Amino acid sequence: MTDPRTDPGALPCGRDRADLVAFAADGHATDPALAEHAAACPHCAPVLAAAEDDWARVRAAAAVPLPTPPGLAERALAAVRAVRGAGGVVEVDQEGGALRVSERVVALAARAAAAEYLADTGGGHLRSVTTGPGTVELGLAVRFGTAIDPLAERLRAHVLASLAPHLGERVPVVDVRVVDVTHPPSG
Repeated sequence: MTDPRTDPGALPCGRDRADLVAFAADGHATDPALAEHAAACPHCAPVLAAAEDDWARVRAAAAVPLPTPPGLAERALAAVRAVRGAGGVVEVDQEGGALRVSERVVALAARAAAAEYLADTGGGHLRSVTTGPGTVELGLAVRFGTAIDPLAERLRAHVLASLAPHLGERVPVVDVRVVDVTHPPSG
């Protein structure tokens, strides 16, 4: 019991509104004494009835099956494969020998550079990075209305400039492929 003089959630009978809402949410399974009290109490009965009505709407909404949004499976798979190298290596000649760099590391470096550029400029979101012998492909989702060619060229140049200090003459060809067009936020 709570004191209605000191607790703003307390009803005149001493019960707490939050307890009644929790009771309605649990489906009355938790406290038989509260059920008996609320059925007879002129203060608790309307609060409990309102809470039961609210929870009935929540349960009804939760029971409605929602269709899978178009393209969700493809986007999820692309995210799972977001950094995929072909398993090869890039050999970077240096003083005293050659440095072998995994294509997966090249993909991660390209991903970081692309994500950095897109975060600073907007207009798109990186969905995937794949590598092959001498290539890096960036899968890009662009916002509707974005000029794709200039964005892709600036992104390509940024990634190349980011990789060049690390890979020297072995910088791969960077391709940008638009894989999705997203709608701007409505509002």
